[in-house]
Amino acid sequence: MNTVFLQKAYNWAILSVIRIAIISILFALLLTFISLEYSPFILGFVAAALLFLLGILAHRIRHSAAALDYPGIDRFFQRVPCYLSIQDKHMRIIRTNQLFRRDFGDKIGELCHKAYKGSDIICENCPVVKTFEDGQTHTTEETVITKDGEQAQMIVYTTPIYNEDKEIAGVMEMSTNITEIKKLQERIDASRREYMDLFERVPCYLSVQDRDFRILRVNKLFRQQFGNSTGKYCYEVYQGRNSICPDCHVAETLKDGKIHSKEKTVIKYDGTEARLIVYSSPIYDEQGNITSVMEMSTDITEVKKLQQELTLMGSTIAVMAHRIKNILMGLEGGIFVLNTGMEEGDEATIKQGWGMVQRNVGKVSKIVKDLLYCSREREMNFQIIDPIDIVRNVFELFKEKANQEGIGLFLEIREPLPKAVFDPDALHSMLTNLVTNALDACLNDSTEGKEHHEISLRCYSESGSQIIFEVEDNGSGIPGAVGEHIFEDFFSTKGREGTGLGLLVAQKVVKEHGGTITFRSDEGLGTTFRASFPLKKSL
Repeated sequence: MNTVFLQKAYNWAILSVIRIAIISILFALLLTFISLEYSPFILGFVAAALLFLLGILAHRIRHSAAALDYPGIDRFFQRVPCYLSIQDKHMRIIRTNQLFRRDFGDKIGELCHKAYKGSDIICENCPVVKTFEDGQTHTTEETVITKDGEQAQMIVYTTPIYNEDKEIAGVMEMSTNITEIKKLQERIDASRREYMDLFERVPCYLSVQDRDFRILRVNKLFRQQFGNSTGKYCYEVYQGRNSICPDCHVAETLKDGKIHSKEKTVIKYDGTEARLIVYSSPIYDEQGNITSVMEMSTDITEVKKLQQELTLMGSTIAVMAHRIKNILMGLEGGIFVLNTGMEEGDEATIKQGWGMVQRNVGKVSKIVKDLLYCSREREMNFQIIDPIDIVRNVFELFKEKANQEGIGLFLEIREPLPKAVFDPDALHSMLTNLVTNALDACLNDSTEGKEHHEISLRCYSESGSQIIFEVEDNGSGIPGAVGEHIFEDFFSTKGREGTGLGLLVAQKVVKEHGGTITFRSDEGLGTTFRASFPLKKSL
């Protein structure tokens, strides 16, 4: 059966209650006519065919990304400074943010190509379709029509959202309005007399480069972020290179005289990285020869970060659903055992049931705390504390458990440390996650010939300016390929039993203290995590 026809029929039918009523009446009349003119067998066959068609439509609705109603996602939607929408597999819009509704209206339930362009057919090279096909992020530049009938230029990003079955249930579309930048670029090209004044006032990075890629002029915002780079080569300023970048968009503009765009990562004057959308436009002399290229860049670093957070939010909901379900089943089992013991007056059974309840409540508490530390909404509570107190507390917390598992847990404090500024709860959470990972690495180690396992928890000062925390184990180690992604997304080596939040929490805590976290690992020999915090003695 033609799925396009089904989709069009479905789209047409649900536009109003009147249409649904008309279709129902027509079906009733058709069945009545058949019952008068033909045998009951024919009537039964037609009824079965209609039910089959309705079943197909119901099946399509069942897989229309209804599961994308994640708790809390609107909190992120409303604060993202760009247009956000989520489309299901039928290209129907099922969620939008406030900025989208302001400029495009309430388009829930409408086809995306209809909402953006007033078109009844899917756009050519649609990035949403591509993302559904390959599960990858796609980028394109589109011209759309706002609810006021005005055209707008957009940079569009699409990213997949998975359901708990790891299927692509929908696609999130993130669009940034670049209409003003485009207009501004056209104005600069059209009016040389306004060029010098506009150059300084443009709210993005501007530079002019000659045919040798040497920077001739930059605007104020560029100087603030990249320093006074006049006379230097662009690849030297942006990337610290000594030769032209591969696939250079400026070189393409010099070659064909056309405007080119690219997304790239650059290094700012202070050493931090930034993600930019860059446009290169030719500058001609009076004879029509290209003498130089103007480069216009917009910083999209924060937008990319939000995009990643939204993607991670979708991923963690699916992971948490499985984990919490297992915990709830454990709680139910513990309560059953506990109730059984109380009814029979069996203290051993009561103790067993209570132990099951305590373990599963602890698991819930761990998940909630990890989610809290991964949330942007938690404010750090910096205090002047003795870090050794936190380290000793974590050591005592795990000492008995390690001993029960036959694992040696050792505390090494090399020297007295000065009191310093930390968030005590965050520091405790970081160390707890690292020690927990070390215990799991030892418990899951199947390396032959290894007689015993040990974990060392260390704290010491380095060069009088850093406080170092280390957790070392001689467990299973981390394979090289896996280690490349250890701080990305929801990394876990524990399968369905792990949330993958532990290392994200550790990394977030270290970063919010202005520190760094690294690791070294040999597969089959062990792993050492090293968190370095700047020594700050006053708030």
